[in-house]
Amino acid sequence: MSENQQPSSEEQAAPPDETAAAENGMPAAGADGSAVPVQDEEQMPDIDPADVRIFGMPRVCFHGAAFGVAGGYIACGLIELLAEQTAGTPIGALAAKVPGAAVCSVIGAAIGYLIGRQLHKKRLAAQKAAEAADDTPEP
Repeated sequence: MSENQQPSSEEQAAPPDETAAAENGMPAAGADGSAVPVQDEEQMPDIDPADVRIFGMPRVCFHGAAFGVAGGYIACGLIELLAEQTAGTPIGALAAKVPGAAVCSVIGAAIGYLIGRQLHKKRLAAQKAAEAADDTPEP
């Protein structure tokens, strides 16, 4: 059956009983047949997306490292193109001495991580300052 066709009355089954599924510890099935976890609103804590850690790093540090890796690969490729185009000149000789793409990407990742770490520290300091401002009694 294509997506545009309406299901016949025989194919329309009543949705599964979510309470029975929750009692058994099983997630209820969604409209498309995939499992939908049954959770209470009270169980889910409100987490700031900036506080999420990816591979043990704060999110901004991970994103900085990822952009650094990409930037390292791009920079290495551009330098190699420069070395190719200026072969035989002093600039070409200097550009030809650039290490491989893996080294450039690791250096870029380290630089991106350090920038991300500084941004994370600034965000935490601003967050603490906001909390301290909220805690001070007003005269």
